[in-house]
Amino acid sequence: MSLQKQTLWSLAPLVVATLVNLVSVPLFLRYLGLDMYALWSYVLTFTGAFGFMDLGLGVAVGRYVGVALARKDQVAVKEYWGTGHAVAVPLLIAMSIGFTVTGFYFGPEWFNVAPANVGLLKWSFVAGGLGLFFSYYGQLWYILSQAHLDFAFLSRLRIVITLLTIVPSIYLAKKTGNPLILLSWASLILLGQAGWLIWRSQKKYALRFHFDFFRRTRFIEMATFTAKIFADLLIGAFFGASDRLILGKLAPPPDFAHYSVATNVGSRLSGLSVAVMGPVFHNTSRAVGRDAMSEAAAVYNTTFQFIFDWFLLATLWSAAWAKPALTFWLGQTAGAGVLPVFVPLIAAYSLMSMSNIAGAQLGPLNRVGTGLIIRVCTTLLTVAVVWLGWQRYGIAGAAWGFFVSRCFCLVQDFFVILHIKGGGWLAAQTWRKIVAQVAYAGFWILLIRLFAFSYPLQLLFAVVHGASVSCYLLRQNLKSLRQ
Repeated sequence: MSLQKQTLWSLAPLVVATLVNLVSVPLFLRYLGLDMYALWSYVLTFTGAFGFMDLGLGVAVGRYVGVALARKDQVAVKEYWGTGHAVAVPLLIAMSIGFTVTGFYFGPEWFNVAPANVGLLKWSFVAGGLGLFFSYYGQLWYILSQAHLDFAFLSRLRIVITLLTIVPSIYLAKKTGNPLILLSWASLILLGQAGWLIWRSQKKYALRFHFDFFRRTRFIEMATFTAKIFADLLIGAFFGASDRLILGKLAPPPDFAHYSVATNVGSRLSGLSVAVMGPVFHNTSRAVGRDAMSEAAAVYNTTFQFIFDWFLLATLWSAAWAKPALTFWLGQTAGAGVLPVFVPLIAAYSLMSMSNIAGAQLGPLNRVGTGLIIRVCTTLLTVAVVWLGWQRYGIAGAAWGFFVSRCFCLVQDFFVILHIKGGGWLAAQTWRKIVAQVAYAGFWILLIRLFAFSYPLQLLFAVVHGASVSCYLLRQNLKSLRQ
């Protein structure tokens, strides 16, 4: 299967999740209300801050299993898998307990929650802790499937899991208005996902738990790489949630809820590139196993050009049409609350999304330390500018501060591009695309600035703008698949 097809399979469940989200977010806001939506977001934000939970073992196992598969060494595959699995299980149990205890006792002290809702927040962290364990244990098996390049199966699995999680959650939100119920349902679905992945691994790859294949030498071999990944994940977990952790303390629940809605959209966009990271990581690992740096450059260039136009479209389209689009999607009141933060957050997440391609190659290239330094600098910058933005201009200032911090991600992109002799931002093709889309979006922005078009006409123009560019990009993507 080509890299583009692997990428499309990986993107498919995220596209489904994004479409479902367009319907679910306004419904969750309506059924939960701003306070309960904020409480739900507090738990999800804290869950994101535990992105280091497996200490990097999952990524390390994926890297070493991928290299062993490239060398056709099945014994090494079992030893890397069995060693990583044996260490990961007790570790994940301990980390889940740590999450639950920390959230239960300290969550109400940090997040802005009404006294009447303190008990609900505490028990929501308990449900969140269970979901966190099932999520990361399932992710370990998920990475094993990625190492075998089984992206078609994983795509179908994630689509089913997404629908089973979100659609019933809308019904539960309507009937109960209780985020604890939603978190409990999500934990149950994640348990089912882990079971499905285990069954698939035994049937398709002849790999089971294999605790008996634990090898001290393999553990030592993976330890240094795992330590670097852990440090990167530790910083990355705070890196990804630092703005919301700060605003969870500073901002009132309505502001935090509006910020979370825009973040949800941005996260879905970023999730598309996170899905791309799987094929990039594992194909680069195999290139490293074959000592073929030119293949690593080809992986970067192909993936960058395959998805760049879409994130550029998301940024420019939101800049042109955020107001009518948010009014249509969320209603006039909620749309007006989200509007001040929407454009900077979409632009920030789009930048972050493109940087994920380079981030996925740092592990296989054994340059995790460089990525760690960049993450530390970006995180410190995020804390500073989000806090300063909030102090000066409120929630809108915090959002623009977040965007400024994400511009620093370009440092990682340029490091990888120069290291592998890739193209990306340095390719003339990229800048031709930027000029073309900026000119087209500028035409629409100028049009609506010169003429006072009615709300229905603005929506129509927004659809024409998005649909025309999307059709062109789809045609180009399909053409590249046939080449």
